[in-house]
Amino acid sequence: MERVAFAMKLLPGAEAEYRRRHAAVWPEMLDALRAAGARDYSIYLHDDDLFGVLEVEDFDRFRKMMDEAPINAPWQAEMAALIDPCVDPATGFHRRLDEVFHLD
Repeated sequence: MERVAFAMKLLPGAEAEYRRRHAAVWPEMLDALRAAGARDYSIYLHDDDLFGVLEVEDFDRFRKMMDEAPINAPWQAEMAALIDPCVDPATGFHRRLDEVFHLD
């Protein structure tokens, strides 16, 4: 199991809308995340910093499946007005964070 942590930035003034949209994530997006193997997925907010954490068996497979999921592009378009996804050009995924400590 691989834990993946990543960072994004909330755009100024977008907190209330970001929270509203995540209170009811589209069921198709939830299904796509689960089908791609995501587990224990959380997003945390501190000031304008967003931190996501999820677990996957195979991160490359997860990314490929999410890239191919029909719901992903519309979801990302919806979020584009609210966040800077901080995409790493090398992976096409959000900027990953290095794990320093984990208590299992």
